[in-house]
Amino acid sequence: MDGNKQYLTDLIEGKLTRFVIPVYQRNYDWKPENCGRLFDDLVDVAKTGRREHFFGSIVSQTPRGERVVIDGQQRITTVFLLLAAIRAQLKAGVIESEEEDLAEDIEDYYLLDKKHKHEQKLRLKLVKYDSEAFKAILDEKEDEYVQGSNVTQNFLYFCGRLAGLRGVGVDDLYEAIKSLCVIDIKLDESDDAQLIFESLNSTGLDLSEGDKIRNFVLMNLDQERQEEYYESYWNKVELNTDYKVSEYIRFFLAARQGKTPAIKKVYPAFRAYAEKNFHDSEGGALGMKTQELLEELLRYSKHYRNCTHPATGSENVDAALRAIHLFDATVTLPYLLNLLEYRSQGKINDDSVATVLWSIDSFLFRRWVCGVQTAALNKIFETLHSDVLKGVNDGADYAEVAKYLITHKAGTGCFPEDNDFLYALNTRDFYRIGSRKFYLYDRLENGDSNERVAVVEGLENGKFSVEHIMPQTLNAQWKEALGDDWDRVHEEWLHKMANLTLTAYNSDYSNRPFEQKRDMKDGFKESGFRMNQWIAHQESWNEAKMREREKSLEEQFRSLWPYPSSTYVPRKVLPESAALDSDAEFTGRRIAAFSFMGVRYVAPQWNEMLV
Repeated sequence: MDGNKQYLTDLIEGKLTRFVIPVYQRNYDWKPENCGRLFDDLVDVAKTGRREHFFGSIVSQTPRGERVVIDGQQRITTVFLLLAAIRAQLKAGVIESEEEDLAEDIEDYYLLDKKHKHEQKLRLKLVKYDSEAFKAILDEKEDEYVQGSNVTQNFLYFCGRLAGLRGVGVDDLYEAIKSLCVIDIKLDESDDAQLIFESLNSTGLDLSEGDKIRNFVLMNLDQERQEEYYESYWNKVELNTDYKVSEYIRFFLAARQGKTPAIKKVYPAFRAYAEKNFHDSEGGALGMKTQELLEELLRYSKHYRNCTHPATGSENVDAALRAIHLFDATVTLPYLLNLLEYRSQGKINDDSVATVLWSIDSFLFRRWVCGVQTAALNKIFETLHSDVLKGVNDGADYAEVAKYLITHKAGTGCFPEDNDFLYALNTRDFYRIGSRKFYLYDRLENGDSNERVAVVEGLENGKFSVEHIMPQTLNAQWKEALGDDWDRVHEEWLHKMANLTLTAYNSDYSNRPFEQKRDMKDGFKESGFRMNQWIAHQESWNEAKMREREKSLEEQFRSLWPYPSSTYVPRKVLPESAALDSDAEFTGRRIAAFSFMGVRYVAPQWNEMLV
C-alpha cells in the first residue's frame, strides 16, 4: 500500500472525485455529539489560524476511477454534510460570506460533479438509505428529507450550529475545513482488503459482530456482486431482524450447531461455520458459495421475523409464537428457528407445530411460576430439535416426541407438574413481577379467544393497571370487612393472584370500600375485562371470596398452561455392557466377553462364560 499526507478537500476536488461507500460497510452512524466535537475543533482552528489539523487516515481502493472507502467513511461523510450545510445556509441568507459565489463554489468543487451522468453527480455515494437521505439534502427537497437518518439529523445539526456561529465568520470556518489533513492510503490490487479492514477496526471503532460478518461475506466480491448480494440478501436480513443482526446470527449459529456463542464471539464463530460449511477454492474463503450462505441466512431470518413479528399464515401458530415472544424467552430461539425451518420444508403440519409451541409456553410459564433456575434452558433448546428427530427417525410423531422430551427432563430442566404448579400459584407474589405482567395478564384476559383486548398496549401506555382488590393500605372499613384477623389476611393474601386483577380506572380510588370499587364509574360492574365478571357479582370481598377465586384460578391456570401428555414410548437402547444383577435384558443377545474379579475374558458363547 502507499500512503501520503493530503488535504481532505484536495482529495474531494481531485481527479478521483467520487467517494463510494461499499455496501459491506455499516451505515453512517455518527451522532450530533461527534459532529459537535468536529465543529468545535474547526472553530478553534479558525480562531488560532492553524494551517493544518490532522484528521486521521483514509484507506481506499481505486477501481474504475472511483475511491472505494475501506476506512474513513464517518469522517468523510461528516465533512460532506458540513459543506452541504454551509451551502444551504448561505443560499437561505442565514449566514453571509465575503465571497459572493462561495455556495456555488462548494457545490461545484465538493458536492456535485455536473459532468457525470445523473446517478453519478454526487461526489459521495453512501449505502442505500443514507444515499437517499444525502440526495434529498443536495436536491434541496425538504419534504423528502429522511428524518430517521443520521445523515439528515447531522446536516440539520450543522445548520443550527452555523446559524448560531459567533466569534468567527463562515469564511474562516471554510478555511479551517480546508486545513483538515489526512493520510491518504491507497491499496494495491494485491492487498487483502478484508485483513486490512479488520486490523484497522480491531481497536477504536465500535463495529458490531453483524458489521464484521457483513464485511467478511461481501468485501472480497467484485463491486457488482457486492451490490447485488446486498440488495437481494443482506438488506433483507437486516429488515427481517429489525437491524439486530448480531443477535440474530448468534441464535442462527446456535440453531445450526447446537451451541450458542458469546455475543462478543459471534463473528469468529460465524466465520468458522462459514469456512467449514461453505468453503471453496475460488474467489476467497467462500468464493462461489457466498450466495448459498446468504440464501441460508435470509431463509432463517424469515423464521426469526416470525418469532418476533408472527405472520406464518396460521392463527394458532402465530398466537403461540406471540405468547412465547411476549414472555421474552429468547432462549427458545435456536429451537424455534429449527422448528420453523422444518415446517417450511413441509415435514410437519401447523397443528403439530402449534401443539409443540403451546407445550413450550406451558413449560416456560410453569418453571417461572415455580421459580426453577434457568441455567439448563440454553442446552435444552439448543439440542431439542435434533433430539426430537432421533425419535422421528424411529417412526414416531414429532409433536409426541417433543412433549415427551420436555416432560422427562430432570433437575433444573424439569417441567413442574400440577401439584408444584398450583402450590406456587397459591403462595407466590404475583404483583412484583416486572415486565412479565404483560404476558401474564394478556394470557389470563385473552386466553385462546379470537376477540382480543389490547392488554399489553393498555398496560404500556398506562390506560390499564394491575389493581389490588383488597388494597395495599387498609382503612377502617376494609379492616371491618376482613374481620378480626384482618392483619393476617392482609399480609397473606395481598399480592396473591386471587387478589389481583386488571382495571381501567384511576388507581387513586384503590383503597375505597369494595362496594364502591365495584359500582363506581369504570368499576368492576362496568369493566370490559372478562377476568372481572365474577368479581362484579360479589357482595363483599374477604378471605372466603379470595379463597373461592383462588380455586377458580387454579382451573384457569391448568387450562391455559396444561401439563402435556405424550403417547411416545422411546425405543429401549440396549447397553453394550451390564452387570448380571442389573435389570438389563439378556434374552436374544450374543456375548462377546465378560469380566470376573477384575479380569476380562473373551467368550463367544454364553455357556463358556458359565463354565
